[in-house]
Amino acid sequence: MNQSNFYRWYNEPDSLGIKLSNHYLFILMQRCINKAGSVAELSRQIGLSKSTLFNYNSEIGLEIGNLKKILDFLEINYDRINPKIQKISWNQTFLDLDFNSSEMAIILAASLADGHINKTHFMYKNKNPELIDRVELFAKKVFGDKILVSHKIDKNGTNYILLPSFVKRQLEYLGSPSGKKLFVNPHVPEIILNGTFEQKKCFIQQFFDDEGWPQSEGIFVACAQSSDTTNIFPESFINSIPFRKYIPLRNISLEFRSRIIKPNLLVDIKNILEKDFGMFPSLKLKNISKYNFKDRVYVSARWQLELNKKSDAQKFFKEIQFFSSKKQEILSQILIEKEVPKDFVYRTIKYALFKKKMGLTFKVSDLQKEMNINKGKIRKRLSNMVKDKILLNDSGDYSFNFEV
Repeated sequence: MNQSNFYRWYNEPDSLGIKLSNHYLFILMQRCINKAGSVAELSRQIGLSKSTLFNYNSEIGLEIGNLKKILDFLEINYDRINPKIQKISWNQTFLDLDFNSSEMAIILAASLADGHINKTHFMYKNKNPELIDRVELFAKKVFGDKILVSHKIDKNGTNYILLPSFVKRQLEYLGSPSGKKLFVNPHVPEIILNGTFEQKKCFIQQFFDDEGWPQSEGIFVACAQSSDTTNIFPESFINSIPFRKYIPLRNISLEFRSRIIKPNLLVDIKNILEKDFGMFPSLKLKNISKYNFKDRVYVSARWQLELNKKSDAQKFFKEIQFFSSKKQEILSQILIEKEVPKDFVYRTIKYALFKKKMGLTFKVSDLQKEMNINKGKIRKRLSNMVKDKILLNDSGDYSFNFEV
């Protein structure tokens, strides 16, 4: 789709009201009447009633669709009258909007992640007040300080903000769909794909803040999205699986598994990370589940985009980073190379004895929590302790090799 990076009033719905300044509508009407020869002839040629034309001549009311008819009749380019526009709809007076900005990239990412667009508003909900404040701040930077932002709390106590229909229409124009995004499977908007390095960085940062997390066990950074994959499965299979239960991949035949639909957002973000940032994430199918939405039964496939190489996680930390201070801190701690303590063997024996007395075994992850060091280093040393017959290893369950 060929888009403009700037706000264009003529992309708005034809039924919206528009106000022109400095008696400009009267001037346009006089030119129209002179060209047509009479109000009756003008009415016939442009398809507006005489009463509507009389109102416009008196500068009473005006809709965008009818303004376009007037300008078309006078052969005036729509953009030429931009300085004459005073207001769109009821209250939008700030119209010098540049969508080609980092702030707009963040708002777009928010709308495609934790945000939601309905018929009248753009809603953004998040448990982290930092992210709520950020989206509100940048919405005002893009759409003007006077844009109406309503603060609400849902029944679970989660804060959210509502932005007016003017904002939601611009987000839709740029590629963020209304309704349940899973059924649309949207792409990363063209304005981001064709944008600057900084715009891509801001979009990915906000998306990972909403849908992603730092993780110490095997994956350093990941984010998740789901796709509607109902159509690939036979009705008999869909009827056989329970609602709201994760179905593991081993229960899905290879034939169907290879056809499960991927979320376009994750595919596009993966391509951006590879092409623009030199990171090489993997996109993995995790499970499927069945849901019911407004009497529509569908099968959702959950996918994860994972940066599971330390070098990629370090690049993410340096070049993109999370905005959330809590996630920043967690990722920072994950990437810090901790030294193995000199008393590792002594502390491990002490921990194994404690577990033995309780009749329990322990895993690598248990020791990681105790000592906060890399799992690989723990496994290597536990392997040596097994060879020295200090510990027993039963498929990853370790125990002390002596009776106590």
